[in-house]
Amino acid sequence: ITFATKVNNVFEKITALKPANGLVPIYISTNTGQIASRRVTFGALGDSYYEYLLKTWLQGGKTETRLRDAYDAAMNGMISKLVHTSSPSNLAYVADLENGNIVHKMDHLVCFLPGVLALGAYTDPQGLQSTRAQRDLDLAKALAYTCYQMYERTATKLAPEFITFRAGHDFIPAPSAPFNILRPETAESLFVLHHLTGDPMYREWAWNIFQAFESHCKTNLGYGAHPDVRDSKKRTPDDRMESFFLAETLKYLYLIQAPDHDIDLMRSVFNTEAHPLSNLGPTGNHISTALMRRT
Repeated sequence: ITFATKVNNVFEKITALKPANGLVPIYISTNTGQIASRRVTFGALGDSYYEYLLKTWLQGGKTETRLRDAYDAAMNGMISKLVHTSSPSNLAYVADLENGNIVHKMDHLVCFLPGVLALGAYTDPQGLQSTRAQRDLDLAKALAYTCYQMYERTATKLAPEFITFRAGHDFIPAPSAPFNILRPETAESLFVLHHLTGDPMYREWAWNIFQAFESHCKTNLGYGAHPDVRDSKKRTPDDRMESFFLAETLKYLYLIQAPDHDIDLMRSVFNTEAHPLSNLGPTGNHISTALMRRT
């Protein structure tokens, strides 16, 4: 049995469950294969499933249509059930669903989603100009702005682990998790959006995030997690650096500033650990045409 067979078995088992609105709760029993939770999130424990629906379809040469269908069903469900806007600034965010109730919080991990939505729009079988693709691209841009605001609105210009939304106040860093552990998701989405749209705004945002890491996380030997993004004066970096900071965060922050890199999102995908992998089979003509129009 190949690794591909094992992975495809997982996809087949999950899609056969026909989850409501295409949204899969975070726990599935390894004994029965049935859903074992009523919590839906695009943050911790849920994010990579949705990311890999699209990316596995892309890497397989867009031949495994069941994966694209499951991805589109999930995006439809997410938009209809989980997407909200804050007040007073109308910031778009993706809430959690717990036992049928909306939880108005968003993990930094959710910030992978703008990049995936943009990539899904540019590779949509209906075409980039379709209503669905334009809807997803608009949401990608709106969520990317919210993710950037998670950095911009703190004293350190660093994003917390997650934020909670309050009517009339947009959001606040979660008191239980005000730390920043150098996560890559926002940097990844800014790279993808810049690569696909060519908008220099995303490069500027990425540079500002890098500068915040330089100001508040750099040590003599590396970079440390920041214990409280709300405190720009008294707190110092922790004595630990997650491996994904070098493998992912800095890689994306570098690539977005490097105009001559060889990465082509028409021919490869980044996995969740930021390794670029070549696609198999043909790539869609509509993405090439769209990028040619942009350039």
